[in-house]
Amino acid sequence: MVQIMKRFIVIILALSAAGVAVSTVLLYQHYHPFADFGMFSCGRGLVNPCAVLRLSGWDTVSGLPIAGLGVFAYLLAVIASSAALISGEARYPHLFAVLLPVFVASIAGDVVLGAILIHTGVPCRLCIATYAVNILICASLFVWYRDLKRDGQDLKTVYRTLISFLSSPGNRLMVMSSSLVMFFIFLFIISLSAIMSAGSIRPESSENRMNQFENYFNSLPEERISLPEGAMSLGDPNAEMRIIVFTDFLCTACNRFYEIEKTLMPRFWGRIRIDYYNFPLDSVCNPHAPRTVYPNSCVAAQAFIAAARRGIFREFLEYHNENFREYRERLQRGDVLVTVKEYFSGRLSAGEYERFLKETLSEKVKLSLYKDVELAGGAGIRAVPTLFINGRRLEGIPDADLLEFVLSRELHEE
Repeated sequence: MVQIMKRFIVIILALSAAGVAVSTVLLYQHYHPFADFGMFSCGRGLVNPCAVLRLSGWDTVSGLPIAGLGVFAYLLAVIASSAALISGEARYPHLFAVLLPVFVASIAGDVVLGAILIHTGVPCRLCIATYAVNILICASLFVWYRDLKRDGQDLKTVYRTLISFLSSPGNRLMVMSSSLVMFFIFLFIISLSAIMSAGSIRPESSENRMNQFENYFNSLPEERISLPEGAMSLGDPNAEMRIIVFTDFLCTACNRFYEIEKTLMPRFWGRIRIDYYNFPLDSVCNPHAPRTVYPNSCVAAQAFIAAARRGIFREFLEYHNENFREYRERLQRGDVLVTVKEYFSGRLSAGEYERFLKETLSEKVKLSLYKDVELAGGAGIRAVPTLFINGRRLEGIPDADLLEFVLSRELHEE
């Protein structure tokens, strides 16, 4: 029986240590949601689950991130499990009594957060990992309790024994020491949160600067621009606001705008959609371009149209922009299909890759590009990115906070 309980404690100790690691990364990404740790990231792309949760307001309890509470719970489990293993078998039931309410409460919190993630439709890999850890720990505790009952110790007996142990005069020093350890763990989590938050808070624009930009935006004429809906779209098709973006997918400024989109999409989740139209700054396919700035951007535009026709526009766009800096030199050398090559590598068969290339260079796709270019020419587009928000034209990239402010006003948020 003792060996079985010891095995449970070792399993819980290992799971809790893994929980500490995952929760620490989540805590960092609470303050830096777009930090990229590869497969260990909260998420990548336009709808980042860490950003969505942070903006939902459900990711904190009394100002402390839930991830921080997770670090606290797992550290408590690691220390308590280690102490029980060192102290011997007499403390094993006490450990069970301490851990049970902690992880039952964790499961309850996971249910709430899981419901939020399902509602937003943005699964968080690391969050799911902590849910799995909590489920495994609770399962271990359940099996452990079953063995305790066989040994004649039900919950009432276990907690009565724990209370008796804690209230014993001879154990006061140990109880005080344990309380101090818990206090310092909690203090450590608060300090860790403060350190991680350093530099994460975006400098807020002054109220005067906000108002100036809003006045400028409102002074812009409302243009009656009517564009057919295309397949290159992000966000809810039924969103109340449609943002039109004329872009060149090889344009460095357009890539920087993508970073702003990663903030806007979770901030206005379900309320905005972004529709893209091609305006490649390449005179090969665009007679309206003042000059060729990005050679071969016509072919790049065709690849994105082909991706949209295949229903993978969002994934393709995210992959391209997330790897834009890495591929920049190759793109500038004319290897504009590098995104296609790398995206399909390992995802689809060679035959699928060849079919995608064939579609990219097909007459149907070229015709779609021609229509985009003519629409842009008719709208007087001369630079990228050019945005239309409720009919008002913005050329270039406004600061993210200014654009967010204007969108919130246009959506009549308080």
